[in-house]
Amino acid sequence: RPGLNAMVDEVKAGNVSIVIFKDQSRLGRDVLEVGLLKRTFEDNGVRYIAAADNLDSANGFDIMSVFRDVINEFYVSDCSKKIRTAKRNSALQGRVISKLPYGYKASDDRSTWVVDEGAAVIVKEIFEMYASGTGIADICRILTKREVPRPNDYLMGKPISAPWDVSSTCQMLENQAYTGLYQAQRVTTVSYKNHTQVKRPKEEWVVIENHHPPLVEIEVFETAQRLRNGRRRRTSLGELSIHSGLVFCSDCGSSLSYCMNGSKKMFPNFVCSRYRGCNVFGERKCTRHSIRLDVLEQIALNKLKDTVSLALDDVQTFTDMVYQSTNMDTENIIKVKAAEVTKANRRIAELDDIIKKIYEDRVSGILSDDRFAKMLSDYEKEQSQLAEATETLLADIEGLKAKKADLQSFMKLVNRFGRVVELNEEIARAFIEKIIVHEAVIKEGTKRVKESQAVDIHLTYIGRFNIE
Repeated sequence: RPGLNAMVDEVKAGNVSIVIFKDQSRLGRDVLEVGLLKRTFEDNGVRYIAAADNLDSANGFDIMSVFRDVINEFYVSDCSKKIRTAKRNSALQGRVISKLPYGYKASDDRSTWVVDEGAAVIVKEIFEMYASGTGIADICRILTKREVPRPNDYLMGKPISAPWDVSSTCQMLENQAYTGLYQAQRVTTVSYKNHTQVKRPKEEWVVIENHHPPLVEIEVFETAQRLRNGRRRRTSLGELSIHSGLVFCSDCGSSLSYCMNGSKKMFPNFVCSRYRGCNVFGERKCTRHSIRLDVLEQIALNKLKDTVSLALDDVQTFTDMVYQSTNMDTENIIKVKAAEVTKANRRIAELDDIIKKIYEDRVSGILSDDRFAKMLSDYEKEQSQLAEATETLLADIEGLKAKKADLQSFMKLVNRFGRVVELNEEIARAFIEKIIVHEAVIKEGTKRVKESQAVDIHLTYIGRFNIE
């Protein structure tokens, strides 16, 4: 309120003798703020008058003015509650309540999301380019060179006014709305007085699946997210492998760096990044875990060939094998953890009964106050530890359930790409979740000659699947 602030400055400077406003609500609807303003007027000898409320400070203190300030603030608070309720009801109905993502537009009555065909083509192209291995910066350069209008330019019907921005393109690639998922009420404000935005707890979000037509298949979107999580770096010579960002060390869990041996680009290989990063004393943080690129690519290609061929030739056998090698182990772990949760909950209930009993013993005089306090503290501590352990176990169970093999999604990938003949970036990124490289077993009597080396290929949706 710059006008009010300017007036207060004049009051403090001694340039004002009287302030007249229509009614008290025009001065403000915050009890504290209005009270401070009145104190400022009084301290500077300024008379204030609210004409419609028959308030004149020259007549002395008016108790009703205090009540009117409270009523004025209550009005604002009530309006805020009604607006929040209306917005949440609109969100629960899936209505358009904010600016829509690039690629969509609102229907005439703002009740549904409609595909904006002109922008939708660009959204699909961005996801396809990224899933096939094109970097975000390169995507931005391609779109800028083609003079494709940026989202804001497109919305205003203008030609491209500036280059495509990497950060906004990243946000587009991470937006689940493009899969048909509606998410609203993710943020709110502290209060009607403080408009600072804060995130709501996830359980308070409004989420509606299949709310609007998807622009991107869920498999393509998830591939994009895996790429986002496994960021890749080029070598000093500008080289980049299709497996960069997917290969990890079995011992320290760090990613393996893609390296070239010299300027001639001979024998490209992967090496543990923690091994390459020495400390100031020249000490290695891990071992090499080195593997040549051609060897790794052949292992990955053979794995994909065999797995996809089995999935296409004998779906039932493939389904049974996936269940036995992945889901069965996961379900056994879930059962063990669920039994631990049941045991912990049973003990918590027993402790409730024990605590109730010692309270009765204290009242009857069987237990002294000191003894009671010690026992109560021990039992409550045990309960707290059990409650924390239970929460951890439940979180582990949910995580394991989410990791169970998703055969339907994997088969969609198989049907989309067909038989794997060669390994390119798009196929590798779609099918491979991660590759775990173990330290090589060195042949006895040699320094670097490998006798064997274990490599675990974790496939998208079905995890570490072994064909026996």
